[in-house]
Amino acid sequence: MGMILLQSCSSEESTADNVLANTTRGAILRTLKVNQSTFNFFDTSSKWSVNIEEQDGKNGDLLSEVRLYVKHTKNGVTSAEKLVKSYSATAFPKGSNNLPTGEVSATLAETLAKLGLTTGGYTTSDKFTMRLELVLTDGRTFTNTNSSSTVVGGVYFSSGFVYSVQFFCPLASAAAFNGNYKVTADAWADYAVGDIVPVQYVSTDGLYTFRIRNTNNPYLNNPSTSYMIVTINPSNAVATVTANEQFDYTGWMKVTVTGSGSVGSCTGDINLRLNFSGSSQNQTFTLVKI
Repeated sequence: MGMILLQSCSSEESTADNVLANTTRGAILRTLKVNQSTFNFFDTSSKWSVNIEEQDGKNGDLLSEVRLYVKHTKNGVTSAEKLVKSYSATAFPKGSNNLPTGEVSATLAETLAKLGLTTGGYTTSDKFTMRLELVLTDGRTFTNTNSSSTVVGGVYFSSGFVYSVQFFCPLASAAAFNGNYKVTADAWADYAVGDIVPVQYVSTDGLYTFRIRNTNNPYLNNPSTSYMIVTINPSNAVATVTANEQFDYTGWMKVTVTGSGSVGSCTGDINLRLNFSGSSQNQTFTLVKI
């Protein structure tokens, strides 16, 4: 598992070059930073925001626009997708890598208006899905449905084109996250989609801290003793990740795990990007509570 990733992606730069070399007709987006991952249920001016970078075979000259779409999920039923806004190429000046960079964002008010939702039409447990679509100057488009696995949630580009946006609810503690979770994405591939991962709240770890146990990880020599430690910022549901010990992969190597992300403080969902020392960075890992 990890050995394959190490062999195929020796560096972030070579990954970028390989993708572009083998995708001569395409272009890609990279998530540089998630500025705000949740909406405040009580403040329609609250804003979801990410910084992105566009890369193509002509150093950004093929960029025409980036479109932002949204859909709404309530009680397991998902609405039709709506266009929130479009950003022209001028919204993405060249950044530190000499590639187009810029912010993509939407307020809760903008999101609700596009979906036709008013007060009473949504609750704290609802979810929004933001999707980016990259449009080239020749009219071709790229999004999550026509991008390679290297790009979607992958090592370097850190862009699934799709972001889960939930409401922020005040947290008394992280106790609500205790229980079993189902994997919805794991770019590092310790788990398959649908696998079960136990999450444990231990009060002595900290009021806003929980453990993601490795009990069901089939690749480790130390699944019973190792775990991730997730600490939540109670003001905005942003999460930081460390580990109590190195993950000891059978027949391969020991890695130190760190990361960041967010939690759905109203739903219990966990959305992380993990870093594995000596190998891969920004690996998407998302869980939903059963």
